[in-house]
Amino acid sequence: PAGFFALGAKTVTVPAGGKASVDVTTNTKLGGTLDGAYSAYVTASGGGQAVRTAVAVEREVESYDVTLKYVNRPGETPTHLTDLAGYSGVGETRDYTSQSTADTATLRVPKGKYVLNSLFVKDLVQAKGGVDWLIQPRLSVTGNTTVTLDARTAKGADITVPDAGAKPLSALVNYFDDTTGIGIGIGLASFQDVRVAHVGAAVSSGLFQSWSGQWTKGAGTEYDTFTGTRTTKLQGAHVKHYKASELAKVKANLGAAASGKTGAVTAYGFLPDDDSMSVGVPQTLPASRTLYVSTGEKVQWAFDLEQDAGVDATGTPIIEAYYTDDYPQTLLAGKSYTRTYNTAVFGPKINADYGVFRDGNSISGYLPLFADGSGHPGSSLYTSVTTTLYRNGAKVASNDDPLVGMKEFKVPAAEATYKLTTSVKRTVKVAAASTRIDASWTFKSKKADFTKLPTSTVRFNATTGLDSRVAAGKTVTIPVSVQGSAAGRNLKSLYVYVSYDYGQTWKMLKVKNGKITVKNPAKGKGISFHAKITDKQGNKSTVSIYNAYYGK
Repeated sequence: PAGFFALGAKTVTVPAGGKASVDVTTNTKLGGTLDGAYSAYVTASGGGQAVRTAVAVEREVESYDVTLKYVNRPGETPTHLTDLAGYSGVGETRDYTSQSTADTATLRVPKGKYVLNSLFVKDLVQAKGGVDWLIQPRLSVTGNTTVTLDARTAKGADITVPDAGAKPLSALVNYFDDTTGIGIGIGLASFQDVRVAHVGAAVSSGLFQSWSGQWTKGAGTEYDTFTGTRTTKLQGAHVKHYKASELAKVKANLGAAASGKTGAVTAYGFLPDDDSMSVGVPQTLPASRTLYVSTGEKVQWAFDLEQDAGVDATGTPIIEAYYTDDYPQTLLAGKSYTRTYNTAVFGPKINADYGVFRDGNSISGYLPLFADGSGHPGSSLYTSVTTTLYRNGAKVASNDDPLVGMKEFKVPAAEATYKLTTSVKRTVKVAAASTRIDASWTFKSKKADFTKLPTSTVRFNATTGLDSRVAAGKTVTIPVSVQGSAAGRNLKSLYVYVSYDYGQTWKMLKVKNGKITVKNPAKGKGISFHAKITDKQGNKSTVSIYNAYYGK
């Protein structure tokens, strides 16, 4: 605006070989309410020459100093890491940070409201000795402000499990404020490493805090706890001593259909206001692991297993297969549960969430082709994938999506008969069971809003060892179940076949009361299954599972 910049002189005289200057003043009262950077150019000309010089000034928004006064624990000189996260005012969504070992630091911030988090850290690399974490959930800055942060007030939670032999592995303290929309969590080896203190006055409402802990005992036992509370003041010395009667016992059977594998179970806890996850502890597969988990407070638990092929150069596990629960479940105190992961028969799974879908003029598949014998969805590394869509008998296109929803087929709007086929192979180095799965689905479809298409599959519910092997030559009865559109009373026909030569020859089996009877394969040999399904609307599906399991 006019008058914002002013020159101290209209002319200057520059002596030969010398220099001259002129003062520039600014009147930052001009410009109305518009803060920020203002700039101008000063041009001097004479003697056939011209010189142009830029000038600039930033008119600061209404801002104030926040002085941080640190009080360390006796004999300690930690690094102070402080963050002011704005949630209201000009500083909203911005962070103002300070890192210092001094007793005092100053942050200049715009007028507004902030969340203050400050860490006292003795070891910035490995956090040895833990951290003192001081939190002021709501700090209003309307003038120069001083905040005293006293590490001596920070306390660690006193949370224990009923097994003196269990050693702490991880401890995570979280908080979330509904009012600010800001939440932070810090996880270290034990609750005594995460020492917390609330700074300032209590808040009226909206604050939630949780504690997630994990302890291990030996090679195959762990304790996982998850507790939380609505509060007006963040707690340091939270106390919770779990009793054995308050825990649920979960025996996780961990399969592997290939030798030389390791794997890890992860426990996921879900409270109404937060969630957590444990640290996966590697162990040789196949194996079992016992997990004792907390109950109450409406907590729910889910588990998954990852199968690893060693570690990379950084020591990170190389995941080659994983299997997970469909949904978290409520587990009851004092009760025992069993979960089995990564065992035969691996095959497609269709339910309310999984299947083949149409969205407008796009068709795609989203279903686990290698759900394990317990029905856990999951996946693994594959050596080849070919998925093809046909329309009225003519090929539309092919892709390499193993029906995980990553690729879709574009089709015309008019109604037509479609056939979707897929063939997926995996190496015996990942899993010797279900080394190949072929499936197809035939249905009619036309343009529609997002909808699930009528597709089906068959699950072969054989009982195998954790190595996906069975007693060679034994005659057994295997339940079979239809999933998808042909399930229940909508099944028109079901034909099941068995092969002992990798599908070169198939023998039809009689399905009686939802079961088939087969002779287990010879030692070291595989058995394969094939099924044809038709629902009462004429939609057809097939599935072939090669080397479903082996004899031993």
